[in-house]
Parts: sequence; C-alpha cells; structure tokens
Amino acid sequence: MRKAQKELEKKGMTNRAWHKEKGSAAHHIVAGDDPRAQDARDILELYKIDINCAENGIYLKHIDPNSKQSGAYHRIIHTDQYYKTVNQRILDASNFGGRTGVLNELQRLQEDLLFNKQIW
Repeated sequence: MRKAQKELEKKGMTNRAWHKEKGSAAHHIVAGDDPRAQDARDILELYKIDINCAENGIYLKHIDPNSKQSGAYHRIIHTDQYYKTVNQRILDASNFGGRTGVLNELQRLQEDLLFNKQIW
C-alpha cells in the first residue's frame, strides 16, 4: 500500500482537492492488481489512462473508521460488489463517452467514495 500511495503522490494525487489526514490511505478506484478489476483496467489501458493517475485515486480513512478524513472507510470497500459496480460503470462510460466518459466516471466514483455513497 505504501508503494501505491507514493506512486499516486508522485503522479499528482497530492495536487487534488482532497485533503490527506493522518491515518488515511491512497485508494485506487480501479485497482492496480486485483483480478476482479481486470475489465476496468483493460479500459483504462485502452485509453492510456495511467492506473496511478490522480483521476483514479482518492485518500480514504484507513486506520480509524471514525477519522476526520472524509469518505468511505478503506478497509471495508474491497468487495465483489465494489468491483462489479466499478467495472460496469467504467464499461458504460467507455461505451457512451469514450476516454472523456471514462475520466468523467472516475470523477463521479471519487465523489461517491468521498461522500460515502455505498457502492460496495
């Protein structure tokens, strides 16, 4: 996880509007190595969207579920339902809007996680 966090920071994650509180973790919306995310990863690759780009990341509370970090609790969201939801939304965005549609959908997924909309 530290490697992923460093990669996101290097690629501009810290330039996003999201504030990082102590005890939070960088979260890839489309996971970099979980096999359940392969369909969405393939679409990112098709459009040359780097898995570690800021658009595919968000800081989430990680150590304490009651942290003042905004958003979902990182340790509970990696479910089959989460990956199904992300894969379908990225596929739909690709079909209807191409690369721009995918980038816009990543932003909507960020917002869902930021405002703790249960997509997992």
